[in-house]
Amino acid sequence: MDTFYHLGRGILVIVVLYVLAVLMRRRGVLTEEHSSVLAHIVTDLCLPAMIFVTLARRSVRLDQLGPAFVMLGLEITCIALAWVVSVWMGLKRAQQGAVVFCSAFGSSTFLGYPIIMAMFPHKTAALTEAVLISEIGVGYPIFILGPLLAMYFGSEGSDSGFDWSASLAFFRSPVFFALVLGILWGCLKLPGQDNFYLAPLFQVCHVLAAALTPLAILSVGLMFRIPSMRSIFFALALVIVLKLLFKPILAGLCAFLFGFPKLWRDVLVLLAAMPPAILGAVFLKRYGGDASLASTLLLAASLVSSVTLLFVFWLVG
Repeated sequence: MDTFYHLGRGILVIVVLYVLAVLMRRRGVLTEEHSSVLAHIVTDLCLPAMIFVTLARRSVRLDQLGPAFVMLGLEITCIALAWVVSVWMGLKRAQQGAVVFCSAFGSSTFLGYPIIMAMFPHKTAALTEAVLISEIGVGYPIFILGPLLAMYFGSEGSDSGFDWSASLAFFRSPVFFALVLGILWGCLKLPGQDNFYLAPLFQVCHVLAAALTPLAILSVGLMFRIPSMRSIFFALALVIVLKLLFKPILAGLCAFLFGFPKLWRDVLVLLAAMPPAILGAVFLKRYGGDASLASTLLLAASLVSSVTLLFVFWLVG
């Protein structure tokens, strides 16, 4: 019951912010063009701050990385499958990007952490494993591959090929520098937020990180259009099958084959069953992909996940 409550509460937050964004757009307070501004703020300011403070305070033990690498493998598998099937379905490149992002990357931080904490309130090992899976198995791929994939799928006007030189922009972006700085900070065990001189820096980063989720959802919500179900049916069906069913079931099977402890298996399955990540639509908006389709798929899949998550966890959890 706690699982359903926390999942429902998280989805309700998404829906409410979506509705607020749509209402503000209808009243003229915000326009769809503002979604690009919000996307820039998220990817160039809030996201780097969140990455840095998350990595700077954490050291990783090698024996805990098994589930994280399984999740990483699942994400790459889902990217490949979604890409191949969407091409076979005859979708345009921009539409392929929406399907790929929604099929591969899950909302492990926004929805995953509250559910894990609710299900395992007295087991710190569960949250520790969830953080490792989320940051290494989900965070790193979407932080690194996300901009590169979004640049590719956003190059709709040039089907002749992808400008790989443009992808190098990621390695000059705030996200990349935050990744490198955060990893080095954590590995070198440099002073953190408890340090008198560094406390203001970390406090600013925490404030910016806290703004990531609402700004990201507002950015995505401004792009939302009520679609014709016929136009998105096959894309949505593919996302549901790959992201909400195939990925968590395969995660449970991999955990069993690798002999992971039951706690690790439960955490891995739950995080794999999360609905699509909000950042996918933000990246697509930032780099010219079909963010409107991604926004629609994200909201629809989030609603469906309230049923599929419980079913999958009952099946393989």
